[in-house]
Amino acid sequence: MTDLLAARGLGKGYGGAGWRPGGRRAVLTGIDLAVAEGECVALIGRSGSGKSTLARLLLGLEPADAGAVLFRGTALTELDRDGRRAFRAAVQMVLQDPLSAVNPRHAVGRILAEPLRHLTDLPGAKRRARVGELLDLVGLAPASAERLPGQLSGGQVQRIGLARALATSPSLVVLDEAVSNLDAPRQVEILDRLAGLRREQGTAFLLITHDVRLARRFADRVVVLSEGRIVDAAPCQPGLALSHPASRELLDAVLPASPGDAR
Repeated sequence: MTDLLAARGLGKGYGGAGWRPGGRRAVLTGIDLAVAEGECVALIGRSGSGKSTLARLLLGLEPADAGAVLFRGTALTELDRDGRRAFRAAVQMVLQDPLSAVNPRHAVGRILAEPLRHLTDLPGAKRRARVGELLDLVGLAPASAERLPGQLSGGQVQRIGLARALATSPSLVVLDEAVSNLDAPRQVEILDRLAGLRREQGTAFLLITHDVRLARRFADRVVVLSEGRIVDAAPCQPGLALSHPASRELLDAVLPASPGDAR
């Protein structure tokens, strides 16, 4: 399979308390990660391991200190204006905090129409029809288009963020704890809908989570991030052959189906 998005030797550091010699504290070091066309990769790790920072670098929202992010073989820093526009339409992200990702003064319909207005050539009538399709895709009523984010629950706003990410029919969606605000049945429902989208349109996904169960259900393979480094990887087979201590810690955190079962 052809790599759609890839990180090569990616590194990132920040200043602040606890600086290391040289003035920056390393958050990510030597990251090599690729997502192929139509593939689903789960990036798992405990809180503070660098998952969200890596997502921002992959989306070009922050510059890397070392290495490069490649979109279909071309570094993001080398894309021209048309290339950057194509990248923005093709690679979308659902952020972890849904309320911070939307304008609280805009109605849902306008929020969903914004990427269509800026990144596609759809006329107004087709944009409105697409908004209806997106609401249906994430299980929200058409009337939701007239409501403000503050009038919705956190789970509903998270689904709005997901619908907006899907608006341009992207080639890759980065899901940063994107279903964490939903209850378990709704998590399964949304992931099953996304799996259907993957089958129908070949959409690739990078699922960022600490929940091994979601990773197993949705992904082709799992990559483990610990203290800013990739330490383990394995296909999502029944055994999930992960051996690093950080991987075992995540696996051991999964509770058994019933209290009497062994972990």
